[in-house]
Amino acid sequence: MKSGLKKKIGQLFMLGVPTEGITDEAAELYEKYYIGNFTLNANDCASLDMLCKLNGELREHTYRNTGIYPFVEVDQEGGWVTRIYEGAAMISGAMSFAASGADEAKMKKTGAKIGKILRALGCNANTAPVLDVNINPDNPIIGTRSYGEDPEKVASLGRGFSDGLQSEGVMAVVKHFPGHGNVVGDTHLNIVHNSTDADTLRKTEYVPFQKVFDAKCGGIMTAHVIHDAFSKTPSTLSPEIMTELLRNEMRFDGVAITDAMGMKAISEPYPNGEAAVKAILAGCDILLYYTYDKEAVEKAVNAVYKAIEEGVITEARINKSYERIMKQKKRFDVASSAPDIELAKKLIYNEADKAENFADKLASITCIKDDGVLKSLSGKKILCISPICDAIRGVEEANRQILSFADIFAEEFENSITCVSSLEGMTPEAEEAINGEYDVAVVGVFDAASMPGQLDIIKALEEKGKPTVAVLLRTPYDYKFVKNCDAVIASYEYTKLSAKATAVAIRNCDYRGKLPVTLPGKE
Repeated sequence: MKSGLKKKIGQLFMLGVPTEGITDEAAELYEKYYIGNFTLNANDCASLDMLCKLNGELREHTYRNTGIYPFVEVDQEGGWVTRIYEGAAMISGAMSFAASGADEAKMKKTGAKIGKILRALGCNANTAPVLDVNINPDNPIIGTRSYGEDPEKVASLGRGFSDGLQSEGVMAVVKHFPGHGNVVGDTHLNIVHNSTDADTLRKTEYVPFQKVFDAKCGGIMTAHVIHDAFSKTPSTLSPEIMTELLRNEMRFDGVAITDAMGMKAISEPYPNGEAAVKAILAGCDILLYYTYDKEAVEKAVNAVYKAIEEGVITEARINKSYERIMKQKKRFDVASSAPDIELAKKLIYNEADKAENFADKLASITCIKDDGVLKSLSGKKILCISPICDAIRGVEEANRQILSFADIFAEEFENSITCVSSLEGMTPEAEEAINGEYDVAVVGVFDAASMPGQLDIIKALEEKGKPTVAVLLRTPYDYKFVKNCDAVIASYEYTKLSAKATAVAIRNCDYRGKLPVTLPGKE
């Protein structure tokens, strides 16, 4: 195979980077296959200086090897899917913004803020915003990453964030096309079906994507979900979805990037590079290998080479994706997106923007229920119990903030007792604290549907007969598990920004947020 064609194929791949940076092995892999694009995880973003250094090296190495600068992509959605936690880079998540009453103009301003920061750091693509309409309350992986259950609202806020990113030279990669909101499974772990009929899909889950496509969004990220109304295979591998629906019906002409090819929904049924070939045949432009996996990448690239040699994939098909990629690289001027550490720090440590982010988060805190306990907390002795912030499905967490809501709560309430609990269930420390002396209990609950053991604390407090405030540290859908508590507060994500804002809201009895979703069990 000629090197010119191999170089084009290299543009169809987006790879992760080893934790140690560009090792000799990684450099050899990138060079051998002319890899054209890269994705960053939290390990790569552990410090601003390290991130800028890495991005500079990726640019120089790729240009030297291919003659083309790379897309350098990051997941900076806001909320609990965040890679850069520092300062003004840390914003609320999608559902928080919806709860705070944000409109399209507000989201455009926020997107521009993040776009400017990412561009200064050397990142020229952001896999955001999430355009999934979270119709199913039992959805385990989207939830508060979505703006909510109203397709028009999701469309408006999503377009605002997308437009803002792109106004600052960062390609928005909206996700997860054609929709991951109305499912009960997680494609990281297994095969997932959406059985909704085609007409309903067009009126609900496809609405936000169409609005953003009409606004000339540069990229999409696929969902590995099987949409039964259109196809029998995951959307990423489906010509009916990736070509007939995306290109022919919805008229999207940007770059289609797969969700991570290592996710079990496609890696297990289509191993050894088979998924890579099927994704290209379906119409995908860039194959994403999120974590550095030399073996998986070699199998994928060689499977594509073999498919071309056997005539399964035509050179014309490769050219089509190559041209789309080059068009967007030119549009977003990736050649001039070198990192500028001084500018990045100036933007990230801007006090006005940090204050705005806190105000945005504070405006989202929602009181779902109050039987009169919240207004009478002042002067009371309060027991605050919460789990440590923990990632359930993260593949890398070097830069994740480890925090306890209870500790942050104590900063706002001096007359409080704090206790760290377990996500697995009651601990001796929690049991001792519950049997101690206090007037009111404030309990953090984190994703109770996945980890119901932590509800043992709620049950113990009910038996004790103490007034109890449940703080939902991730999803408001956990209300059904704590609806018998005296008060329930939704904070939408478990980050330092959110924990601080929630504690301040409780101290000031300031609950301006409005639920953007319907909660089962709430009248």
